[in-house]
Amino acid sequence: MIKTLIELHYLPSLDYWKTLLKADTVILEANENFNKQSYRNRAYILGANGRLALTVPVQKGSQKTLITEVKIDYSTDWNRQHWQSIKSAYGKSPFFIHYADFLEPLYENPPAFLWEFNYKLLTICQKLLRISIPLEKTESFEKQPSNKILDKRNIISPKKPAIFTHQEYYQTFGNKFENNEQESNSSTTENKSSNSTFENNLSILDLLFNEGTNATSIING
Repeated sequence: MIKTLIELHYLPSLDYWKTLLKADTVILEANENFNKQSYRNRAYILGANGRLALTVPVQKGSQKTLITEVKIDYSTDWNRQHWQSIKSAYGKSPFFIHYADFLEPLYENPPAFLWEFNYKLLTICQKLLRISIPLEKTESFEKQPSNKILDKRNIISPKKPAIFTHQEYYQTFGNKFENNEQESNSSTTENKSSNSTFENNLSILDLLFNEGTNATSIING
């Protein structure tokens, strides 16, 4: 029985899902403090201009706040911007029409708290992937959990290289890009030169919208 302890991410990457699929039970860290510049409120998709970072804005002072109490900042219409970016990136992808209706309502009326938003997205994606890994939450923070638990907290980070080289699959905008970077409050476009047409370790949305029911087998590949 493999129990894996990991933090909750926003629209998790393929590294995250591959880690989860190796577990019999997943324990989500619900008693940490918010860690900025992490996947807790950031995800990467692939659009016409390259890699696009979608960042959920949170209210100031969140870094020392319990993760379940971090409030999303609604001073901008970030949720509409994110959904528009997702539609622009994947609207013509093979499976967008099949999965969009599961996700769009959550972007039209997102909750107040980051944890709740991420958890709902996680369970939706789990349903679309047709997997049923039991999800638990920590009752307290333990720096060194039991040796019966695999501690995978903070091993997956936008500041670190991807853990896995994932099986290549069809990507709608799988093109080579020239070096160019643009940043905005809620999203960042990163156009990077590449020797390959495949962008590794994007958000699960990239795989779902492009490969549909083959997604889980590709993650396991």
